Amino acid sequence: MQSLQYGTGTEYINVWPEITSSYVGNPSGSYFLNYIQDYDQSSGSVNLTLTNTPSRVDPRLQFSLDKSTLPTYTGNYTITITESLVVRAKWGTTNIKFSLANFKWSDAGPKTSTNTLDNDRAWVSGSDVPSFTQYISPNEEGQYSTYHG
Repeated sequence: MQSLQYGTGTEYINVWPEITSSYVGNPSGSYFLNYIQDYDQSSGSVNLTLTNTPSRVDPRLQFSLDKSTLPTYTGNYTITITESLVVRAKWGTTNIKFSLANFKWSDAGPKTSTNTLDNDRAWVSGSDVPSFTQYISPNEEGQYSTYHG
């Protein structure tokens, strides 16, 4: 189970993938953390940056992500980490009409497929807890739960 916290700064997660990444020894792909909240089934995706170089002996993947891109609501989530398999464009082998090619030659080409590396659970500490800055009456103590719906 992963523990993630919404906010500012950078979050790091480690994953021992269920299958070996296609980019072992040559990490050049795009990685994503896809999430679905258990309560209301809201979903989304976060870009991940690979910070280590996995090998066949040590296939561990260490990712960094921007905390502000995480879901803002606290709760349990089902997460899936995927890699995008892409092909770089090459002169003479690309059959895309020039006027339709909306990418730089140095960038990765269109996504050809995705590969699921890991399925896991996550607890996200979000920002759905309100903060009081001013009390109107002397008795404003209470407890409540908030739900995203």
